Amino acid sequence: MFRFRFEQVLNVRKLAEEQAMQEFSEQVRDLEREKEHLRSIRGEKAGVLAELMRRQAGSLNAAEIGITFDYIKNLREREVAQVVLIADREKSLEVKREELLEAVKGRKIMEILKQKKLEQYWKEWNHKESVELNEQGIIRFLKRSGDEKTDLNL
Repeated sequence: MFRFRFEQVLNVRKLAEEQAMQEFSEQVRDLEREKEHLRSIRGEKAGVLAELMRRQAGSLNAAEIGITFDYIKNLREREVAQVVLIADREKSLEVKREELLEAVKGRKIMEILKQKKLEQYWKEWNHKESVELNEQGIIRFLKRSGDEKTDLNL
């Protein structure tokens, strides 16, 4: 019966790959959430600017304009902070991607080794089986030959 002596190592590497995949997926979801938040900020900024342009045709007082510009400035600051946050998350995601690739490579190496060992096992088993069958055939032949010789001597 075939036993891969590094089965535990393979299992550990499979678990490491699953964990790395889970962490990577989580970071992808977080990155998408942050990008959606950035789109929201940009949409809100565009909406405020459009409203300001629309109201510009009518009468605006200085206080309203000042409040609106302060709000737009605040949105721009939030947008820049969000862009920086996304860049950091993308760097972290790239690190996780590399970790995942290493985990996949480690698992694949062990699986290839297991496959080669299994092939080697079957090759040796087939060879032993063939040798055994040949020996049995030779024994049968010799027994028959021996029986024929004794029959001739009678």
